[in-house]
Amino acid sequence: MAAHVEKFRKSIEEFLVKYPAVDELVGKASNATKVSKVNLIMGVIGFTAVWLAIGYGAPFLCDFIGFVFPAYLSFKAVESADTRDDTQWLTYWIVYSYFGILEFFSDYLLFWIPFYSLIKCAFLLWMVNYNGASLIYTRFIRPFLAEKEAQIDEIVDQVEDVADQIDDFVQHDKDA
Repeated sequence: MAAHVEKFRKSIEEFLVKYPAVDELVGKASNATKVSKVNLIMGVIGFTAVWLAIGYGAPFLCDFIGFVFPAYLSFKAVESADTRDDTQWLTYWIVYSYFGILEFFSDYLLFWIPFYSLIKCAFLLWMVNYNGASLIYTRFIRPFLAEKEAQIDEIVDQVEDVADQIDDFVQHDKDA
């Protein structure tokens, strides 16, 4: 057990090195509370896990974690000169979008799964921190889209034609 805790502490330290802005924020909280940065993060993770498991507003908190942190890292990726991180975050948002659609249509079933918000949040964090989005994209989404690309393009063209016709109708009606 102690080895697992030490490994977890080491991963938190590596996380702080990887994300200096988070390290700075946690450093300020650590100075104010006189609690070490690692212990402070472990406490926040524990509190968040309990809240996601049984707390009020757990779905909102999970969506917040799965959206705000990746959105900030996407911003950092766009602003950096390295294009590899751009690809990583585009992949994340593609998988996140498909997951959201899947979740929308299966919400009535997912509602009954105990600790669903905790499981979902762990999944989203796995996609962010362990490149899980790339794995899901490569194994499932990319092959599906590659196979259906011509059909999807045809549907998009048809939708664009209908939108143009509606725009022409509205513009004509406005001119009359």
